Amino acid sequence: MNMPRLLLATWLTAGAAVPAAAQTADGLVASHSQLEFHSAFLMNLHHSLYAAAWARRPESGTLRALAGPLPSSLEAPMTEDEQAAWNAAIDYYDAHLASRDLLFGRGMRDLKIALVAGDLAGAAVGSDLRKVLESVSPVYRKHFWPAHDQANRAWIRQTVEGVRAIAQEVTARLTRLYAMPWFTSPVRIDVVWVGNRQGAYATDGPTHATISSGASNNTGWSAVEIVYHEISHTLIAPIEKQLAAALGDRLHEHGVLWHVVQFYVTGQVVRDVLESRGVSYSPYLYSTGLFDRAWSRYRPAVEQNWRRYMDGEVTMQQAVEGTVKQLPGVKDAAGSGDAGY
Repeated sequence: MNMPRLLLATWLTAGAAVPAAAQTADGLVASHSQLEFHSAFLMNLHHSLYAAAWARRPESGTLRALAGPLPSSLEAPMTEDEQAAWNAAIDYYDAHLASRDLLFGRGMRDLKIALVAGDLAGAAVGSDLRKVLESVSPVYRKHFWPAHDQANRAWIRQTVEGVRAIAQEVTARLTRLYAMPWFTSPVRIDVVWVGNRQGAYATDGPTHATISSGASNNTGWSAVEIVYHEISHTLIAPIEKQLAAALGDRLHEHGVLWHVVQFYVTGQVVRDVLESRGVSYSPYLYSTGLFDRAWSRYRPAVEQNWRRYMDGEVTMQQAVEGTVKQLPGVKDAAGSGDAGY
């Protein structure tokens, strides 16, 4: 992460040391402020096979791909039997799972929950997939898992270092701005070598984030912002509710608006905290071009109204109303851009 000296000194003075890699069954590596970072075998196997299936397709690497690009080749000097098991597993994912979005696809959320729990016997996995995973697990564990786990753990160590350095201020600001209390029970964050196209996604009930350690945008302070963004999917509930009420029958035209606000508020909180410590940082919306590429229609309304809210010049309700008043027409608002973060 190349932690700036000022923040590194603050971190060391606080006596915070990133825990050594914990050898737990579910891959818990480190935790801070109720955030628990895991590098778990089954979650990584699942996502690697999903991405490997996409790597075979001509759409891979385009906006049509549902998986992120492979950070490196998934080739190894296997025996004939190992290669057959590996190929068969990718074939299965290509035929049955890869066309389903990891976040929105039919049955994919339940499958993820089962894999997190290590439950291969349940209905969410099914007998066919269970056989595939059991057959290919020794191959993945032998040839790929050590390097993937090492990459995940290095990412976790660096990212948790940044989280620890700014957590107190960021947590206080996020809970105040979103009008939601901080988590009172652990929030699981699964770090996987390769993930969905966007590099991260989250589900609620309970809050659970999945973040790719191999995604090119998930590095340095951007990785820290992505952590806070994913858990903000739970925190933004009051704003999302007010926006839905204010939009009324226009909600179907602007259903992504709450997500744009979430990106903006969380990113600006991280930026402001870092700036107060002499660190220059460009939030994800800007550094990746996401604002202009996917949501340029919303940029003026979001920047004007939610910056004023963050500065205490208007209330949440006033920011919501001001945003809705500035929305573009139906033709300009069509499409949702990049979803799934």
